[in-house]
Amino acid sequence: MIFAITLFMGVTSTLAAVLEPMNYYQYTQFQAPLSWEDITGKGVKQALDSCQQSFQWQRWNCPSQDFVQKNSKPEENSPNREDVYVAAISMAAIVHTLTKDCANGVIAGCGCTENALNVPCAHEPTKALEQYEKQFGSGSGATGHNRRVVGALLQRSLEQECRCKQPGPVQGECQEEECVAVLKPFEAIAQDLLQMYDDAIQLEGASSNLKIMWENIPLDSLVFMQDSPNYCERDATGLWKGTRGRQCSKDGSGSLEERLSCQQLCRVCGYRVRSQHVRTERRCNCKLVWGFRLQCDVCVQLERQYSCY
Repeated sequence: MIFAITLFMGVTSTLAAVLEPMNYYQYTQFQAPLSWEDITGKGVKQALDSCQQSFQWQRWNCPSQDFVQKNSKPEENSPNREDVYVAAISMAAIVHTLTKDCANGVIAGCGCTENALNVPCAHEPTKALEQYEKQFGSGSGATGHNRRVVGALLQRSLEQECRCKQPGPVQGECQEEECVAVLKPFEAIAQDLLQMYDDAIQLEGASSNLKIMWENIPLDSLVFMQDSPNYCERDATGLWKGTRGRQCSKDGSGSLEERLSCQQLCRVCGYRVRSQHVRTERRCNCKLVWGFRLQCDVCVQLERQYSCY
C-alpha cells in the first residue's frame, strides 16, 4: 500500500512537472545556436521541392543538378530568368525558415526574449534579412536588386494571427484577443515569386547611368540580363535533359500548364506526341485475416500515357 502511494505521488509530480510551463531559463536549454548549414539546408530543400512542383510541366522543369549548380556558382553578373528565380526562391525559403525558427524558439538569441512559451512570438523577417545579408552579402547589380525584391516581398507577406487571451462568459465568446504578425505559408510566397518570374524584366547589360536605372525599377519586379538557353535540347554538361522522352499530359481536369504540356514540351520543340498503354499493378481489396496478416489482391490497370519522341 505504501509502495502504491509512493508510486502514485511520483507519477503525479512527474505529470505536474510536464504540464507546468517552463521558465525562460529552462526553455532556453532546448535552443540551439544559429547554424547556417542547417538553416540553408532546410531552406534550399524547401525551395527545390517548390520549384520542381511549379515547373513540372515546363520545358525547364527545375532539375536538381541544375538547381544545385545555380545555387553553388558565384554571383552571376548576367543571369538568365531561371538563374534569377532559383536565387530568389532559395533566399526566400532560407529567410522564411530562419524567421519561423526564431519565432518558434528553436534558435537561441532570437525571437521572443521573455515568457517564450506563454506569449505568441511575432515573426520578424526584417531581422532575419539582416542576418542573411551579414552571411551572404547584399549583392550588386541585378543580384542586389533581386535580393531587395525578395526582402520587400517577405515584409509584405506578414498577416495577423489572433488567439483568444480572455474567454467570455458565454462559450465561444472572447473578451480579449491577442494578435501577432506572422509570415504567410511558404507556398503562398512561392506563388508570388512564380508570378514575378513570369513578369520579370530583361535589361540591357550596358547602361549609361546604372544608378538611375536601378532606382527606377520597382521593388516588385525581378530582373534578368540574358536570354534563357534552349531547354528543348539536352544540355551538353547534363544539367537538363531536354524534352525528348518527357512525359506530358492531356488530362482535362489538370492545371492550364498540364493541359498544354504536350503542345509546349513536344510540338513546340519539334517532337511528336506518342501515346501508349502502360500496364500497372497495385494492391487492392486488402483485409485483415487470421494472425493479423494483411491479405490483398493484385489489381491490374491499363493507363494511357503520352510522351515526346
